[in-house]
Amino acid sequence: MTRTHLFISAVVLTICLNGVAAFAADAEQDAYLNSLAQEARTQNLAEKRYWLLLVHYKKTLLGGYESQEDGPDFFNSPNGKTDPETELIATLKNFFRTPESLKTGEEHPQCNFPARYKWLKTQLAFDPTRLPEQRCERLEGWLKNLNPEKITLIFASHYMNNPASMFGHTFLRIDKKREGPEQKLLDYGVNYSAAADSNNPLVYMVKGLFGGFKGIFTLFPYYVKVQEYNNLENRDLWEYELKFTDDQMNYFLLHLWELGGNYFDYYYFQENCSYHMLSLLEVANPDLHLTDQFLFQVIPADTVKVVSGYDGLISKRVYRPSLLSQVNQKRFRMSGNQNRLFYRLIKDPSLIEKEDFLNLTVPEKAMILDAYLDYAQYKNMQQERTAAAIDQTTRRILLERSKLDYRPDDLPETTRFSTPPELGHGSAHTELGFGRNGHEQFEEVSLRPAYHDLLANDTGYGKDSQILFLDLTARRYNESEKTKIDNFKLIDIISLTPYDPLFNKKSWKLSIGLDTIKDLNCGYCNSLKGNYGIGAAYQPGFFSPLLLYSLIDLELELSRRLDQNYRLGGGGTIGALLDITDHWRIQTTGDYISFPLGNESHYYKASVNQRYSFTQNLDIRAGWNLMNSRQEWLAGLNYYF
Repeated sequence: MTRTHLFISAVVLTICLNGVAAFAADAEQDAYLNSLAQEARTQNLAEKRYWLLLVHYKKTLLGGYESQEDGPDFFNSPNGKTDPETELIATLKNFFRTPESLKTGEEHPQCNFPARYKWLKTQLAFDPTRLPEQRCERLEGWLKNLNPEKITLIFASHYMNNPASMFGHTFLRIDKKREGPEQKLLDYGVNYSAAADSNNPLVYMVKGLFGGFKGIFTLFPYYVKVQEYNNLENRDLWEYELKFTDDQMNYFLLHLWELGGNYFDYYYFQENCSYHMLSLLEVANPDLHLTDQFLFQVIPADTVKVVSGYDGLISKRVYRPSLLSQVNQKRFRMSGNQNRLFYRLIKDPSLIEKEDFLNLTVPEKAMILDAYLDYAQYKNMQQERTAAAIDQTTRRILLERSKLDYRPDDLPETTRFSTPPELGHGSAHTELGFGRNGHEQFEEVSLRPAYHDLLANDTGYGKDSQILFLDLTARRYNESEKTKIDNFKLIDIISLTPYDPLFNKKSWKLSIGLDTIKDLNCGYCNSLKGNYGIGAAYQPGFFSPLLLYSLIDLELELSRRLDQNYRLGGGGTIGALLDITDHWRIQTTGDYISFPLGNESHYYKASVNQRYSFTQNLDIRAGWNLMNSRQEWLAGLNYYF
């Protein structure tokens, strides 16, 4: 045999041996994968609560499962969205992939799904010699940078000028371990929100209701949200520090990593910011059953209530007032003369050189100058300037304040201009009532999924505001034996902001829905009605029990029972809200609307309604209404849940 023949034979033998070795390795790998899969089936891991949480499976009406996650890259199996066991086995199989099999820039499945890997490893005791653990450098660097000491739930109070924030907003903050003083503003926040492609309120509402947006998780420095919510939108923040172990926080972060680059279909009232914040907390501690408590709507304030319901879960609650609240805190502590000097200083900064100011004590000067500086920062933010854009007048006041070299020893207790959301009534509402109009007696039932009306106790809610959504009231009229929809409010918003010489904000209202035409004899016929009003409100002091308001209205009604099928007109509304006690509120209103277009007509309306709260979620109401010459009396029992 020649040398050439020997060389060729050696090469062929080597290839054969390598092939046999590779085949044997593949066979061994397949055998180990099969044994792991069999053990997973034996333990029924695909039905375990934690696996269902990691892949966001929920029971369907037919008894199966479907994941709420909608990003295709979140699943290892083509059937993974609806088959927990298939997804588990496919995940195990992908954990065996070698680094050589990956495309350029592709992460290993162990690095893409680290929470799944960690949990399955604890359940199945992976043998590292047969299933090597891969190095995940990007993940390791990310975890090292975050290095959590605790997780904090944040609630931002409602913001009426943005349809995405009318009900408030919840997100999380990852508080980093640090030596020395706390630096919360430098910690990272975790936000879930719709990747909206429209700022139009109606488009946002429709697409948000039907899952028309992708909902994504983002990570950002906490000071960014403080800037946006606290300073630009003037929303108070409530921070709830949560108790989790280091291992639970690690699972939290690993799962957050898994969700990066994926998305959920965003639903305004269900799979929203509040819901998916809770789903993250459940992954941290599966003993928490948070999302299970919601069937239809998940409102940001309700998520705080659910978390507050677990004893020991919240270790600390912190109130972070907005810039506007900080200004008002100082104004509230000032005497009448100090407030007058403060207003004069805003109009004429040279006041600091005049006798009226110079005669003040150092603490009085400090309070007025501090209030001015807060106000100047507020105005800066409203004009979208940076903190560095300080005008000459503000520099002058800063210099004057520095000369005082005064810091109060005993800071007064913070005056809170909002209340903790967990103290509010439930966001859903039902009512049973009875009454009588000029013709007959009736019974009525109301149901709404959200949110809060003007007459309700506003603890935990935006003061003197109303947001009703899908509010339905039906009546049974006894003598005429008719069952009719009295009204259906698709959306009904009222924002009453008291006049303030510093912050000139208008009051307004918007209502769209079905209503009963009560000023015409049409047998309780309905119309499609839209109403918009704008005006002003007045309150004698920050916490006065009395609020007066007046609005100019524009109203459109559409109905086949109207001449030309419509009427369009305008008029005005005056009203008053009076809190007799913390539990008892009275509302009086008067309206006049004239319709010069379409069905020429007009109506005037007056009402007196009152509410008395027995508990956080139970109140009774009684009212009298007059429309033209027709009177109506009504009483009812209201329950919130």
